[in-house]
Amino acid sequence: MDPLLIAQIVIAATQDVLFALAVGALACSAMLGQQGRASLATLGRWRVGVLCGLTLACGLYLWLQAAVMSGAPPGDAGPAVVAVLTQSHFGIAWAVGFSGVVIAGLAGTRESRPAWLIAAAGAIVYASGKAAASHAADAGDFTLREAVHVIHLCATALWAGSVIVAACALHRWDNSSSASPPRRVAFCTRLSHLATVALGVVIVTGVYNAMQDTAHLAAPLLSVQYGRILTLKLVFVTLAVLLGGYNRMIYLPRLESAVTGGGAAFRHAQRGFDRLLAVEALAMVAVLMVAAVLGHKSPLSD
Repeated sequence: MDPLLIAQIVIAATQDVLFALAVGALACSAMLGQQGRASLATLGRWRVGVLCGLTLACGLYLWLQAAVMSGAPPGDAGPAVVAVLTQSHFGIAWAVGFSGVVIAGLAGTRESRPAWLIAAAGAIVYASGKAAASHAADAGDFTLREAVHVIHLCATALWAGSVIVAACALHRWDNSSSASPPRRVAFCTRLSHLATVALGVVIVTGVYNAMQDTAHLAAPLLSVQYGRILTLKLVFVTLAVLLGGYNRMIYLPRLESAVTGGGAAFRHAQRGFDRLLAVEALAMVAVLMVAAVLGHKSPLSD
């Protein structure tokens, strides 16, 4: 595989993970509500830091794409960047996505409702730019397929990001009043409901995308590289679904039943919930990384 393509895939995967973290921090701050100013402030700083990283990743990907489109070595791709931005469809899509990152960053570390809405709007604009630069735009912009892909990207980031950020947040919480058993259970319950809804949207839009991408395949799905990578992605998605489902059906009821008494039973249930959530978070990172590879493969290539 071309080293330049490998670099693009690595940066694209980094972008996907950072976008999911930004959306996840936003979702977790909304679920926390009045959980505690310290927790909200931490998530706000985390979101801003992630957006700064996403800004750098976007810039680096543009540079690499300029090298690919111009045929110049990466070190000499600078003059081609302006041409890519002003004379290509990718450049327009990239500018839309980058403006979304800027909009989201305008919210800063504030956790007010207007700030939350600004950050959410920025995330949607970023996803729109990503969709416009993907296979979903092969038939043109402002199509049903592209709109469905925007929804898919947002739902995936919401599902993956909320799980990853929540796994980190729960690990950091102590036994202070802001993280008392009832509030921890309330947060875990909201997280489970949010992940379930986001997963439903991911499945519906993902099936639609897969049908569109493989509609013109003349060979069996597993006989082409795109199909094998898609299958690998589905394996990690299935793993994440099973882990999340087990947590929802087994450990969450245990948490809810042990919350009034607290003590050893609650701590045991919380540790079990946290461990499964951490493994699910790793599975979600794998999903995002494989998705980045899939985005750089043509469904019709061998």
